[in-house]
Amino acid sequence: MKTLLAIIAAASLVVGCGVFEEEQTSIDATSGGTTSAPTGGGDSTPTVAADSSVTSGRIASGSDHTCAIKVDDTLQCWGMNHYGQSTVPSGLGSVKSVAAGELHACAIKADDTLQCWGMDNSGQSTVPVGLGSVKSVAAGLNHTCAIKADDSLQCWGRNDLGQINVPVGLGSVKSIIAGSDHACAIKADDSLQCWGTYSPSTVLSGLGSVKSVAAGSDHTCAIKVDDTLQCWGSNFSGQSTVPSGLGSVKSITANSHTCAIKVDDTLQCWGNDGDGQSTVPVGLGSVKSISAGSGYTCAFKADDSVQCWGQNDNGETTVPAELQ
Repeated sequence: MKTLLAIIAAASLVVGCGVFEEEQTSIDATSGGTTSAPTGGGDSTPTVAADSSVTSGRIASGSDHTCAIKVDDTLQCWGMNHYGQSTVPSGLGSVKSVAAGELHACAIKADDTLQCWGMDNSGQSTVPVGLGSVKSVAAGLNHTCAIKADDSLQCWGRNDLGQINVPVGLGSVKSIIAGSDHACAIKADDSLQCWGTYSPSTVLSGLGSVKSVAAGSDHTCAIKVDDTLQCWGSNFSGQSTVPSGLGSVKSITANSHTCAIKVDDTLQCWGNDGDGQSTVPVGLGSVKSISAGSGYTCAFKADDSVQCWGQNDNGETTVPAELQ
């Protein structure tokens, strides 16, 4: 079953499945994807948009849809729309950040309030009454979490694995990321705490302080204070095995695969490659941010264009003409 999440961090990002950087106050990466095996089919031909109208770090990929904040701060989404997840709500107006879950999306508006749309079978798109202003949002498979104005965390939606049970004593948080059935928060002291599905939510002993975190479908990756990467959880496609020689990284995103922007601004991906989502296109060049969908990847390049590759059976890698 496909799932979600990828989101990109602004200094990266991209989540997702999710990526968040601690210095960000808005979502940049959030969703993770759950695929028990590589999925075939679809057009894997990369689609490139000369996209000078999308700002770095403000693109989010769900299972099969993508949303991007344009330079005029309006939102545009494309890809699968079976539940209205790619239909930007009328009157949404300017937005500050966006998160994409498997089949839903959420945006922080100019007034710092949150609006969500798409699938709502578990209440993941129903913003809680009294939530108030939010600083950051993360969207998982069927749950959503938001950092409120007072730096406390609130989550809602499906809770079969405890993914919305904010830990007692969590306190203030700097950033939040949601995987398929788990969530992770960077706390005020830069330590990481995760909950939900056991394997990816069990923070590695000795991890220490972290700068950013990305949650995939069933794995988690964190950039440590020395800029090296550490991953844990499911590894059925090698998504948790950090490549030898990767070195320091600036940003990460995860789904059933993992991608990292290295210190030279080039991209390296690994893990599930059933649709070519981990095969970085030849000539991609430097990238500013990244976002991992269920079977595809999107990169915001140094020339301010967007390039996506991998599965395209729902148009998820076909960047809209109006953004070209």
